[in-house]
Amino acid sequence: MSITTTLKSGVIIGALNIEKNVHDSKTLPPALEQQQRLTGVILKNTFVDRGYRGPKLVRGTTITLPDKPGKNRTAYEKQKLREGFKRRAAIEPKIGHLKQDHRLGRNFYSGIKGDDTNVMLAAAAMNFKRIMNIYKKMFFDFFIRRIYVIQNFLLPQYVFTVNPKTTF
Repeated sequence: MSITTTLKSGVIIGALNIEKNVHDSKTLPPALEQQQRLTGVILKNTFVDRGYRGPKLVRGTTITLPDKPGKNRTAYEKQKLREGFKRRAAIEPKIGHLKQDHRLGRNFYSGIKGDDTNVMLAAAAMNFKRIMNIYKKMFFDFFIRRIYVIQNFLLPQYVFTVNPKTTF
């Protein structure tokens, strides 16, 4: 299984079922092809773990491996590499959540098409859950603020305030 996520938001933009137990260098080109087909964007950099052994350039995307920090790198370059590898490390918990919470631990559909369907449905469910949590937070913020406005209107002698940094 191969998962591709965005850098900032962590939304799954590519989920690919790999039929056999193949090396990481063989799974990256199909995953990048799927990502480019779905989003229409060619990534500049992809951060992989040390297990990846293969070409440093795939489909116009630079593959970056963690290595020893060179003396010729600036502090800014080192910081950007650290940020990228931290995001790469965030993929493993996503795969764990997909397996545990979104029924990817066991396939409920038959055949290779069923395997592909199971991976895509699990990724879609995880993205849908993220969107619903965002909407839920927006709804409760809106609802609680309206309650305070109504209370201030009906009971002007008591002033109710809402801390804008409060989250529900």
